[in-house]
Amino acid sequence: MRNLPKIYIVFLFVFLSFGSGYGVQPFWPDTVVTMTNLIENQEKSGPPLTVHCKSKQDDLGSHVVPFKQEYHFKFQTNLWKTTLFFCTFQWDKQLKQFDIFDALRDQDVCYLCNWTIKADGACRLGKKQKCFPWK
Repeated sequence: MRNLPKIYIVFLFVFLSFGSGYGVQPFWPDTVVTMTNLIENQEKSGPPLTVHCKSKQDDLGSHVVPFKQEYHFKFQTNLWKTTLFFCTFQWDKQLKQFDIFDALRDQDVCYLCNWTIKADGACRLGKKQKCFPWK
């Protein structure tokens, strides 16, 4: 009986950390990544952008995003800050890649991660706005 409190602590930790797999949400909020197509062409109307994002566990499929429209998805980050979503971006004859969510870079910066996608790279909006060139 002396180990009973330790068992409860371990159970509580596992339950709170991995609760979503058991039908209960973890205690931290969902992360939402939103990408807005701001790629302009000569006509300034902008081509459609095909976005295909994946993580180690999930393939979110291809999505066509019209000019000045957005695509978003949500997920739970993991406790170890290893969550990574990488995407390909295709328009006209261009094919670019970018890690749209890297927990080491983004987890402490945003839970609502808003990005603009431009011809020269991706820009994370918000208090700590920062632009990144394509890989």
